[in-house]
Amino acid sequence: MNTLTLNVTVNADHLLHLPDEIPVGLPLRITIEPLAEAGLADHNQPSTEIRRLALAARKAYLESGGKLLSVEEISTEVGRRRGGVSNE
Repeated sequence: MNTLTLNVTVNADHLLHLPDEIPVGLPLRITIEPLAEAGLADHNQPSTEIRRLALAARKAYLESGGKLLSVEEISTEVGRRRGGVSNE
């Protein structure tokens, strides 16, 4: 299954309803991230200079068309940069 992004608004019951296409019993990782346009971004401002710089670099990367990698994709990329050595 590919990555699925849902933009939702938290309502009074705090329930998240997933699309019916998602198979029952499928293990998922769900990350909660406030959206800047919702006015919640000010709440999570970085508290140190290094965090501010890292956040700015991440934002610039995403705005230039970059995509965030999954844990598996990061492992593959690290292996490729280390000369293709694998754990298999």
